[in-house]
Amino acid sequence: MESINSNETRKKIYYYLLKQGKPTGLKKIQRDLGISSPSLVHYHLKRLEEQGLVKETPEGYVINKVILSEFVKVANHLIPISAFWSSFFLTSLVLEIALLLTGKIIDSAVFGSIIVGISSALSVKELIKKYKETKL
Repeated sequence: MESINSNETRKKIYYYLLKQGKPTGLKKIQRDLGISSPSLVHYHLKRLEEQGLVKETPEGYVINKVILSEFVKVANHLIPISAFWSSFFLTSLVLEIALLLTGKIIDSAVFGSIIVGISSALSVKELIKKYKETKL
């Protein structure tokens, strides 16, 4: 079975329907995503249906199966789980630097700051990558 990530248009349609949270018609999907023709949207929707990810209802197409385990849906937004880790590491880094500047931490805290800094940078990089993947 072909992965949803192997086709950019299919992935955009899937994320779009996931964000909609309600049945959405073929022409609305085409218009909102700027896809060249309804038949191209229909083709990708059929491939998603074959994979069991989308189903057609009388009102339009809806998500049948959520496969985004690395995301959390808050309201109508997909937030990568890495956003929570990024927040944690960035907050830790800011607190560590603040304590270092006040002189209330011993020298070994410098090493901790370096580790937290590297972790923060990697986490933010992953967060940006995830947002770019889901950007419509």
